[in-house]
Amino acid sequence: AGVVRGRAVRLLMDEGELGAGEAARLMGVALSRGTPPVEAAAWIEGFVGGGGGLLLVHDERLLGLVDSWLTGVPAEAFTDVLPLLRRTFAAYDPGVRRTLGELVRRGPGERSDPGARGLTAPGFGVEPDAGRADAVRPVLRLLLGITTEEKNLTGVGS
Repeated sequence: AGVVRGRAVRLLMDEGELGAGEAARLMGVALSRGTPPVEAAAWIEGFVGGGGGLLLVHDERLLGLVDSWLTGVPAEAFTDVLPLLRRTFAAYDPGVRRTLGELVRRGPGERSDPGARGLTAPGFGVEPDAGRADAVRPVLRLLLGITTEEKNLTGVGS
């Protein structure tokens, strides 16, 4: 039931029923030395939500909790924890692992604009970039087969 317990903690945290400090404490207990590695791996998988790691990429708060817990693991216990994390993160696509590595390397202060909750991946911004969007319009017209006369009727390109 590790997956269910991990998911329940995350859902309670998402709904504001559980604070980040309490979630961090429960993570520490679930991933402690006394927990069998298979159960601990199931807990962390439930907590981060599956989905190939995209939740961690887009939810800075969850990534911060996992990062804080991992950096707080004592050196002598780190080798016990590493295999269970490897099982979880090895299932993620290489691009997701690379993005997570970049986000962790940048650190919490540099992950994203404070007003841009969850927009942490490179290339994402708070507002749409009109210049970049305009640059794509000719290609979209070509792909959609929209001629010059039709673009005035559809509004594409205006």
